[in-house]
Amino acid sequence: MPALEAVLVEPAACASHGIERMAPKVGSTVLLFGCGPTGMLLAQLLKLNGTANLTIASKAGPKLDLAKSLNLADSFVTISEANAKGDMDALRQAHPHGFDIVVEATGAASVLEQSIFYVRKGGTLVVYGVYDDAARIAWPPMRIWTYELTILSSFCSVLKFPVVMEYVRTKKLVLSGIVTKTYRIEQWAECLDALEKQQFVKAAIVFD
Repeated sequence: MPALEAVLVEPAACASHGIERMAPKVGSTVLLFGCGPTGMLLAQLLKLNGTANLTIASKAGPKLDLAKSLNLADSFVTISEANAKGDMDALRQAHPHGFDIVVEATGAASVLEQSIFYVRKGGTLVVYGVYDDAARIAWPPMRIWTYELTILSSFCSVLKFPVVMEYVRTKKLVLSGIVTKTYRIEQWAECLDALEKQQFVKAAIVFD
């Protein structure tokens, strides 16, 4: 396996564990907030495991552009910096009954707080992103109760490496092209700066 694909096996294992946790039913409708490297892997696995219609909602940039070029979802929604509330409201209006599963994979507490309003009655909200330990959100208990919502989380790879390798062996999971930038070890500071500015989808440190 090429090194720039092998570095994605661990995040793909995390995504595989997420699929096992949320257990999508055949024919499910899914909304995925965020399309970073792990989100792209999760999107592929969702479509391989029961999802009939997948919508990706993300801010504009190289990650969303790559997700579109790889045709990872059935529809894409751009959440703009200038009119985020308007774009989020339009998404709700376009899907008034919500989605069977909503996955928050941005790691933004503000997005997680709003995600609950996109889950249909009897649906599932998946807390998938990585958040600051100090982050806090507020959810209306009445919404959770009246909609009989399931809220679950997914953490780490949990022994899913063999599962990923089977998907790779059968060419069902695409790993190539997700690493879009490489750096030498002596360029680590430059790499971290570019990461903070979100100038690439995923970077890797190379040694040859």
